[in-house]
Amino acid sequence: MPLILILLAAFVVAVCLVYLGVMAYHDISAKVNYGKVAEIALGSDSQPQVEGDGGTAVTSPVDLESLIDINSDVYAWIRIPGTQVDYPIAQSAVDDNYYLHKNIYKKYLFAGMIYTQSCNSLDFYDPVTVVYGHNMRKDTMFTTLHYFEDPDFFNSHDTFYIYTRDRMLTYKIISAYKYDNRHIMNTFDFSNPDVLYSFQQNTLEPMSTLRNVRSGIKLDADSKIVVLSTCMSNDKKSRYLVNGVLVSDVPIS
Repeated sequence: MPLILILLAAFVVAVCLVYLGVMAYHDISAKVNYGKVAEIALGSDSQPQVEGDGGTAVTSPVDLESLIDINSDVYAWIRIPGTQVDYPIAQSAVDDNYYLHKNIYKKYLFAGMIYTQSCNSLDFYDPVTVVYGHNMRKDTMFTTLHYFEDPDFFNSHDTFYIYTRDRMLTYKIISAYKYDNRHIMNTFDFSNPDVLYSFQQNTLEPMSTLRNVRSGIKLDADSKIVVLSTCMSNDKKSRYLVNGVLVSDVPIS
């Protein structure tokens, strides 16, 4: 083999090893960072059960106030049973993508935070709220949303929770599918009833070959949808969406 080909092959291997090393470092950094956040917010038990007596109020398992003391941009917590999604949600008032690569301490972290943008209110009462998170190489951030690509997992896991300062919001997962990479909130005018209806119907019957849909779901003008959005691996033109509709809104005692 000519020397030039040997050197080229060695260079390619070296680049690949460096890339894998960098990605591994980012994953480890995210695990360490959010392990500390979980200790603050959840205590020693990283997956406590939802507490409540089945009545009109519940006790939150998340110490959200401690996180707000660290960063006032934090305003909610999301938990998806069966996945590794168990994180605070932030929203910056000055830069919609501030938390793309910033942690709760506003320091650089490639994994960033789970976040929403200023086009959405902080109470999740908009007709559609989009929540963003990175698709990492391991199981941090929104990577495990891709579990919902498996029909068996989708069928056996139908709920996620969002905790705010004073409310526990429960969402029924209605669909999960591959979508294009358009900015949903900038593309659709949800104040227009026809646009909202069309988007809801696409959520219930997505035009995608990679999809799972729950039957028997009905949406109307009062429905509150949360769209969880992350990247598709090796496909920059697409996103993966997991969609839930609000089915319970109870105060936190």
